[in-house]
Amino acid sequence: MADPTFSNVTFRGEYYEEVFGPAVIDPAGLIDNGLATPIDQTKFKQTINEIEDTIVLQNPSAAFNDQSSTADVDEVNLETFPIEFHKQISLDTIRSSWMSGKLANGSLNDYEYGPLVAQFVQDVYVPKLKSSLNYLALKGKTGLSASIGSISATLTGYTALYPQLNASASVRKNLLSGTAAYSLTVAGISKATSAVLTLAAGSSATTRLNVGDIVSIRLAAGGGFTDANVDVEVLEVTSDTSITIDLDTFGFSGAYTANSARVRYINRTNIIAVMQAHINKIPIAVRRREVKFAIPAHLMYEWQFANASANQNGNANYFRGMYDMNFIDKQIVVLDDAPANTIGSWESSRVFFGFDMSNDYSNVEVLWQGATGNKVYNLRGAAKNGVAISTKFANEMTLTTPE
Repeated sequence: MADPTFSNVTFRGEYYEEVFGPAVIDPAGLIDNGLATPIDQTKFKQTINEIEDTIVLQNPSAAFNDQSSTADVDEVNLETFPIEFHKQISLDTIRSSWMSGKLANGSLNDYEYGPLVAQFVQDVYVPKLKSSLNYLALKGKTGLSASIGSISATLTGYTALYPQLNASASVRKNLLSGTAAYSLTVAGISKATSAVLTLAAGSSATTRLNVGDIVSIRLAAGGGFTDANVDVEVLEVTSDTSITIDLDTFGFSGAYTANSARVRYINRTNIIAVMQAHINKIPIAVRRREVKFAIPAHLMYEWQFANASANQNGNANYFRGMYDMNFIDKQIVVLDDAPANTIGSWESSRVFFGFDMSNDYSNVEVLWQGATGNKVYNLRGAAKNGVAISTKFANEMTLTTPE
């Protein structure tokens, strides 16, 4: 049995360029969406100099008269981190799967499992690799969905994009907490497999929230109820002061501290107003440039619902069309794993995404172990990336956040 043909050294091979390349070079879509500057050939750390300066308008003079100010230089240290994934693929397992039926009967492929293994890797592992690297770049190493996998690498010092934006005192913030209607007080949380939140009087949940909304719970306190500070789906809106969420609190220890938590959200009822507040936070000079609105996937349809509702005008077909992903002159782009209830705007020159496609930290090998008596393939992949934000121009970046 021949080895699969995709066991060359780095991602620069033809197979990797087409299949693995997009999953590693730009997993989060930051570069493709004009939200980051790619920095290739980043070995482990690279210093990026950002320069700013001023001018002095002075009286005319025949002699050159230096304005005596020096350029202001800041350093951004972009560090990349190597990670790997190892997987053993059982030939007996995959050749009995539905995928093997996609190989034509009677062909040479019936006797050559290389194509089946290649197909299995492409259909199963490449999407998981892309999703995990996407999540890592935008949110960090904790909280990856179990349906994708987990991140056990130490990654000491790694900070994802949105945690950097939230932590920066210079990044302009549009806080959902600043508007009472977007930050509902939670009077009580039940202990149940699907927790019931009792909201404070006047919350008007039936007009503000919808089944399927993703809400951000923050500031919950009391025993194990600090674990309730998550982004979670609304399962039921029972009344103006009661909602059920997809969170298992049954095993939480201690008692919830009444009125400590807040439910913060962006949905069809407020997304247009939130975007208006967001664009007002962007400096006018930056608004005139090519900045975009980056939103998480769950807000894409909230934008569509909001526009459809605003354009009813007695037309029964208002939900049948797709509305433009633009807010005034700003393009709205979707980042699948961006944190819930966020909107981000910045120029691509303010975020740096580093990777290295040409060394031993960026490769995939799929090796047949038949010579050892084991009918398995060993899939071993390695990648390296890192993200950093501007220090000199952080005040030109804007983030709407539930934090």
